[in-house]
Amino acid sequence: MNDTLTMNTKQSIKRNDFVALNVSTKSRYGTVFYPVGTKCRVSKAQRNGLLSVSPEGQYGGTMHLSKEHVTKIESPKANVKVGDIFVSAGGYEQTNVTFYRIVAVTNASVEIVVIGGNRKYTGPMCGETVPILNDVGSDRKTVRIRVDGDGTVSFKGIWGSTFPWNGQPCFFSEWH
Repeated sequence: MNDTLTMNTKQSIKRNDFVALNVSTKSRYGTVFYPVGTKCRVSKAQRNGLLSVSPEGQYGGTMHLSKEHVTKIESPKANVKVGDIFVSAGGYEQTNVTFYRIVAVTNASVEIVVIGGNRKYTGPMCGETVPILNDVGSDRKTVRIRVDGDGTVSFKGIWGSTFPWNGQPCFFSEWH
């Protein structure tokens, strides 16, 4: 047991690393209980060994722990390749949809181009859109990718987070 604690204190843990809890603990405000083994993402790592962690996929459940109370686990790898299509949607009083194609991949980032979409109106000022798959796009932009604990890849796009397109038509609206 003592060797495990010694080993854990020497591990290098930094922001965005994934860790598993070695102890059962409550959230910062004591509203939620997290058992041993809960997978968390590190949001802040201080030099004195204190960490701010949140269970993966949950926001607002921040816990402040010492390095001794967690074990670093391997981060999932980005499963993204050239040609993949991503989509982001958002807007104020309307839903704008933007499609992206991956044109290059590095370890921590991807190069993207915005591609067009075919719109089909299904109601007044609203409908569905799908990407134009043979659209080339010309303005390349490099963005850092984020990999969640379940392997989902995302990056920041025009309308916030951008996720892989699931092949289904996306809702858009023009109410403004």
